[in-house]
Amino acid sequence: MSLAELIGNTRVKTTLSGYLRNERVPSSLIFAGPDPYHQLLFAQNFAKALACQKGSGFDACDRCRPCLAIDRGLFPDVQVMEPDGQFYRKGQLDELIASACRRPMQGEKRVFILRDAQRLNESAANAFLKTLEEPLASNVFILLTTNLNLILPTIQSRCQILKFLPLSSHEVRLELQRRGVDPEKARLLAIFSADTVEDLTRADWGELEEKRRSMLCVLERLIRQSEVEDVLLDLYDRSRVRESFIAYFREMVNLISVLLRDIMVLMVDPAAGGTLINPDYKEKLMELAALTDIDKVFFLIRKMEFLLRDIQRNLNARVLILEFINSYAPVGMARGA
Repeated sequence: MSLAELIGNTRVKTTLSGYLRNERVPSSLIFAGPDPYHQLLFAQNFAKALACQKGSGFDACDRCRPCLAIDRGLFPDVQVMEPDGQFYRKGQLDELIASACRRPMQGEKRVFILRDAQRLNESAANAFLKTLEEPLASNVFILLTTNLNLILPTIQSRCQILKFLPLSSHEVRLELQRRGVDPEKARLLAIFSADTVEDLTRADWGELEEKRRSMLCVLERLIRQSEVEDVLLDLYDRSRVRESFIAYFREMVNLISVLLRDIMVLMVDPAAGGTLINPDYKEKLMELAALTDIDKVFFLIRKMEFLLRDIQRNLNARVLILEFINSYAPVGMARGA
């Protein structure tokens, strides 16, 4: 894959291509954004363009020996580092600094890519600072981060900062269709299953179908106030492992929010079809729409938004669970029950 083939962040691609075309590549760059895997793809393909022997001068050919070696992680002039534990160790930085004093082995540039650069603690960052201040002309440092605020200002001031945006559903859908996914399946996968480029590579239609059916069942139980205790116990059981619970809870709230949105659309226009995100569930969603009113559904949609915000604030798992369950209390819900 070359820079031109990467999906999303067109402005970043244009900037990187401009560096290459004008032969004015900064010695230090920071790639900042919510998707670390996407940043890594951009960094590796930028390194390929620098090392490529047969490309256009502002992108990689993807066929020459350096391009193929970089794809396999075997090119000696491209080094990808990541923290050894919670933070980068001093030994890792010592090794990086020593490597940065040496000339390239095969190409004209040596590229050092630091994943999770926000995990450079202060002493490691200060040790690295002198290398950034006095780089060899052959060195290019690319720091990847999901939180620019955690990078020392002294390091930021010595780097060109490129900010990455999340992929849009439209970009994801087009990429899935390019890979041969059926357009309707690609539409749903883009909405539900691709928060990051890495998620996109693992997008699975059968898995999404199972999740949608499961969440529709949960929503029906909550609206009908039937077997709610089973939903509560399942969530409590999952909450024993916080990390996996938070991932599950976030996905559940997202899926249910979209189902509620479809219910609201049907309340406004029962004949709606093309505007539904889940048109294959229209009949069941019409049944659920008859059990409540539009004010309650609007309240629930807003409540799901607040819950997604609270997940980011690392609220206690049991607090999140009770907030979620109590949102569906029977008040105003039993018109047709």
